[in-house]
Amino acid sequence: MKKIIAIAAAAAMLFAASEASAQVIVGAGYVNSTTTSKVSDNKASSDANGFYVGASYNIPLVGGLGLAPGLYYEFLGSSSKKDAGIFSAAGTTTEHYLNIPVMVNYSFGLASDCSLFAFAGPTLEYGLASSTKLEASAGGISGEKTVNNYDADEYGRFDCLLGLGVGFNIKAFQVKVGYDFGMVNRYTGSSDKASLHRNQVHLGVAYVF
Repeated sequence: MKKIIAIAAAAAMLFAASEASAQVIVGAGYVNSTTTSKVSDNKASSDANGFYVGASYNIPLVGGLGLAPGLYYEFLGSSSKKDAGIFSAAGTTTEHYLNIPVMVNYSFGLASDCSLFAFAGPTLEYGLASSTKLEASAGGISGEKTVNNYDADEYGRFDCLLGLGVGFNIKAFQVKVGYDFGMVNRYTGSSDKASLHRNQVHLGVAYVF
């Protein structure tokens, strides 16, 4: 019984020490996303640019190892246009996501106020909204329409991204770059020969409290 109490007390002290040295990290950055679609043997890709903003909570585990769950908002936008004589068509897509990353990180001290770190882990992603504004004109007559991309029941809201990256801390400031691989087929239609995956690269800055 005394051993169990001693182990529980040690675990509580370790948790309290971790909580005392935990860090709140608030950051924002740039995102470049590439969506690759495949139908049978035909592939196509499209790029979108945007930003993210949010916060994470880094909990030290042992040595330089830490665990950082977070909550982020991400916005992406892309556009395309085609002209063929008197006919022209354009489309603008905007997407809003809620991301929940859980990153394992390891930090290497370089100096008293500077450190290098690497991170890896999954990010659960939920599509809040996705719409495309279509515009067309021919012979002076024009029209437009906005489509909710989730209405067709072929574009899934959920994804799981597997990410990795590196960064460095200078005093209370942090800079990092990473890459996320989309693990879930976002195409939810009936065809078993179609797939849709999204990968992204992100570069950001943050302040560590």
